[in-house]
Amino acid sequence: MKYEQRVVAFIDILGFKSLLNETVDSKGNDQEEKIDTVISAYEAIRDIWDLDEKSELYDTKSIDTKKVSIFSDCIVVSFKVEQKSEVFFTLLEIKWLIMRLLSRGILCRGGVSLGKFIHSDNYLFGPALVEAHTLESKAAMYPRVILDTNVIDAGTENRTLEHTSSDEMGYVYSLLERDSDGMYYIDYFSKAQEELDDPEYGFAEYIANLGDIIRKGLMASSHHTKVDLRVKYSWMRERYNRMVTQISENNYAEKLRNSGDVELSEFYEKLKPISPRKYNKELKHN
Repeated sequence: MKYEQRVVAFIDILGFKSLLNETVDSKGNDQEEKIDTVISAYEAIRDIWDLDEKSELYDTKSIDTKKVSIFSDCIVVSFKVEQKSEVFFTLLEIKWLIMRLLSRGILCRGGVSLGKFIHSDNYLFGPALVEAHTLESKAAMYPRVILDTNVIDAGTENRTLEHTSSDEMGYVYSLLERDSDGMYYIDYFSKAQEELDDPEYGFAEYIANLGDIIRKGLMASSHHTKVDLRVKYSWMRERYNRMVTQISENNYAEKLRNSGDVELSEFYEKLKPISPRKYNKELKHN
């Protein structure tokens, strides 16, 4: 058996141990609501990677090469690099995963690499998985899924006949944002709106939920012993605040009010960045 040249994504669900601990109370009683949250997360993962359904929707024939393995709090997705437009579709699926987990208050982190890998129903191993795991554990650092630039190059090269290289590159980059450290990550902040079932009203709900997650995370990490956790939520706060600034500069509220949607315009009028000063004060008092 020989290695295949595959694109490999390694995704880790963050805080999974704590989530599992919450499924049982101090007296050993099952907490059904928390158990249902875990089950719901797994169901969301299975729903996203229903390959039969996906191939019918997009006709990418990804079922020929794509493999998905789920074990505990980790997900591995891979496909042969020559699969046409599959870099775009897989990055899009990962974006859906991030957003669906967020709706359940769950964060994830990951890395996407390109290289030699064997992925079957019975086993998965190879240098590309090691690289993807290293990206996730050593470089991603924050709740983000990052990727090597050679994955972007592979996506541009292995396109459908209907797309030019420029077209395909544009599709891939439409899902990404370049971070302050130079790494590209799947953007689930400013670029989340178009993936919602109801882009106009759903985006307001998405923003509100995302803000709540960040505020709760900053509050929970206000003690000096949880500085590593605080760094993760501070990264999210900075991207959230950037998104809020973009919304303000684009005059969302004014446009909605002019179109007669007063209720939604009021939401955006009240939308404010998350202040770092408030949580810095709380940190000093702990």
